[in-house]
Amino acid sequence: MFQLQSNYKPWWDQPQAIEKIKKLFESGKNKATLLGATGTGKTFTMANMIQHIQKPTLIISHNKTLAAQLATEFKYFFPNNAVHYFVSYFDYYQPESYLPAQGLYIEKEATVNQEIEMYRLATMASLLTRKDVIVVASASSLYGLGQKRFFEENCLQLEISKEYNFKELKKQLLRMQYKPIISKIEHGMFEFKGDILDIFSSTEKFVYRLHFNEEKLEIIELKDSTTFEAHGTKNKITIWPATQFLQDISDLDTILEQMDAEKELRVKEFEKQWMLVEAERIKKRVEYDIRMIKETWFVNGIENYSLYFDNRLPGEPPNTIFDYFPDDFLLIVDESHMTLPQLRAMPWGDRARKTNLIKYWFRLPSAVDHRPLRFEELEWILGRKEIKDITLDQAFDIDTNVSNTHVEIYNKYKKMKEARGENQLITLIKKHKKDTKSIFLSATPAEYELKLADKIVEQIIRPTGLLDPITYVYPKSGDYAHLIVSIDTLLKKKPYLKEFMDGYSLKNGVEEVFWGDE
Repeated sequence: MFQLQSNYKPWWDQPQAIEKIKKLFESGKNKATLLGATGTGKTFTMANMIQHIQKPTLIISHNKTLAAQLATEFKYFFPNNAVHYFVSYFDYYQPESYLPAQGLYIEKEATVNQEIEMYRLATMASLLTRKDVIVVASASSLYGLGQKRFFEENCLQLEISKEYNFKELKKQLLRMQYKPIISKIEHGMFEFKGDILDIFSSTEKFVYRLHFNEEKLEIIELKDSTTFEAHGTKNKITIWPATQFLQDISDLDTILEQMDAEKELRVKEFEKQWMLVEAERIKKRVEYDIRMIKETWFVNGIENYSLYFDNRLPGEPPNTIFDYFPDDFLLIVDESHMTLPQLRAMPWGDRARKTNLIKYWFRLPSAVDHRPLRFEELEWILGRKEIKDITLDQAFDIDTNVSNTHVEIYNKYKKMKEARGENQLITLIKKHKKDTKSIFLSATPAEYELKLADKIVEQIIRPTGLLDPITYVYPKSGDYAHLIVSIDTLLKKKPYLKEFMDGYSLKNGVEEVFWGDE
């Protein structure tokens, strides 16, 4: 499991903070807030807690840069364990939206960072195959992924000395959203060359070169993806899907029928109101999407139909990275005073955008169910809120001013699920991680994490022993004299800074700008 490796040991405030959190968790409590000033070594304290608890760990940060820094540090502390970076994989992202005031529709535009997408897929694969996993994520962890079960079931196992049908191999790779090579092999591509099959893994920076003798697999080579330099051989490999949004299309005809049925309801709704242009617009869009999905199993914007692919009821929570963790994982919220407000706000911003798209005829009402996890749903999943306090079906607050279609769809599929003994409450209950332990890190924790925590642990003194410099605060009025004295003192201590003062002269306490020599 986890093996912490470091050239130094906990010092000053760190040992007492580690011991207090250990005792808290051992007593059966599961929520702690670590109040620590900048530079007191909170990251190293967390590394020691991961070492002690020995459970898969999710660390959520409020921005990509800080998350990358944390991932690098934890990779240093745990070089023999799986440390992953799980953030939004877009270098540029302009979401689909409509601005009613300007009458402006904005198409979705996105540039995917293939390397970050590889990191995300590798994260999902590790969580399904190992227990020594640390995931450093951003607030994008709230957004939906493909179903855990389906992602796991659609991996491809290849082993030396076994026989494989080339035609079936190609079908399976296509189902996993791998694409035939176009000009050069890239992530998520494959190529057949006689008895040789090249697969550029979606989760690693290697190309697997498979040598067959007729249909018998004889050699699995690892090749560098850039130079094709050999990196040894393998007896057995696992190829994971090329997309995190892999959908179950075993009953594709039924899914497309459901999409078409919702389209017809929406079109009739518009026609009753003599909104013929709007009816034609939504009809053409959905029919195009249905044709594309039927022919290629994919279309840009397929996520807007996730309600049907995931077999969810309207209002049910989406599948997220939290579903990939066990019931007793460790959650660390870094800079909690910044991160928690983001987790609260993101779902509301997403729904405001989706509501406009639905209200102004660009998307079907079910598109609102492609959404992030709501904060109160996350609280229930992590055992921070009672199920009775969760408000279900919040998606329906758009019904009064958007569409009756959503209500009809909901009632239809609610009956289908109830016939199978399922409902929204059961779905949410299944996601509950009752034994999760949480640690909130912050120099200035907010009221939420202070009240929620079973114990507040302080870590004030830096392990280096260095103190903050003394800071003086002067009143705004009459502070000019203090500034002049400070500049004189600074220039005496650091005369090399005088070159930055060229062009300025201080006479009688008045700043004068001059040019050239005095």
